[in-house]
Amino acid sequence: MQKTKKVGLGQNTWKSKLFYTLLVFLPSLQFLIFYIIVNINSFSLAFKVWELDADNQVNLVFGWKNFAYWFDDSSGVRTQLIDAIIISLETYGISMITGLPLGLFFSYYMFKKMPGSKLFRVLLFMPSILSAGVLATIYKQLTEFVVGGANGWFDIYFWDSDHRFASMMIFNIFVSFGTSVLMYTNKMDSIAPEIIESAHLDGANGLSEFWYIILPQIFSIMQVFLMSGFAGIFTNQHNVLMLWGQYSVPSEMQSVGYLLWRAIYRAGGAEQTDKLGEPTALGLMISAVIIPLTFLLRWIMNKVGWKEE
Repeated sequence: MQKTKKVGLGQNTWKSKLFYTLLVFLPSLQFLIFYIIVNINSFSLAFKVWELDADNQVNLVFGWKNFAYWFDDSSGVRTQLIDAIIISLETYGISMITGLPLGLFFSYYMFKKMPGSKLFRVLLFMPSILSAGVLATIYKQLTEFVVGGANGWFDIYFWDSDHRFASMMIFNIFVSFGTSVLMYTNKMDSIAPEIIESAHLDGANGLSEFWYIILPQIFSIMQVFLMSGFAGIFTNQHNVLMLWGQYSVPSEMQSVGYLLWRAIYRAGGAEQTDKLGEPTALGLMISAVIIPLTFLLRWIMNKVGWKEE
């Protein structure tokens, strides 16, 4: 009897190869154009300088002038960059010290289905539902005309020089809850109930359950948020554009991410394209510093962090 050979997409046939090729073609093309080619062009752009010769002709030369621009303090750029670095570090540090524990607390609170957990779930998921612009407008209206000010509940103006940094941090911490709380609670819900029940039979209380069971199980998610936040520490502009607009951001609120955006925005005009090398050079310097530090942070967390059993 002649045996029939079954052929499917999972086998090594021309149909399966064609299907796989068509499946990966578009994302591969997107990766090639928007990552490989764009980054190669950005790298070369950082070393390109347009200079005028004696005949007022524009010549393209290669050098370190775009990098030196950020260290020249004749126009105050170096001082502005140092202040922006301090703002970025402070913002990231405060976000980690306050936002991470609060995100874990609210996630555990909802995981245990405590009173009001459904209300907290809706409130904390709002940043994921509404756009950042809408949230920023609601937040400013609330703090300016309802909570603080002459007609508010407190005689505090949230956006004066003494309070605006704290007001910005409260907003950034709130909008960061959406994704983190969603990921934490999903991971907690995947923990087998038998593990928690066994721990309670052995005398574990809520604190020991959280420390010895919950944290080791969700530490991989914590690593993702810690490393992604650290990798973007100098590119995140911390919603200052949403809160103040592009022309009215106070000088003490300008992070490195905002300086990058402003430099690219100003160089985007028809007569300023020769200035694109300056923000590109700053981006390369940021990458040279932050990439090895991110790998170092990953190595440290793998050594001292909880291990998921």
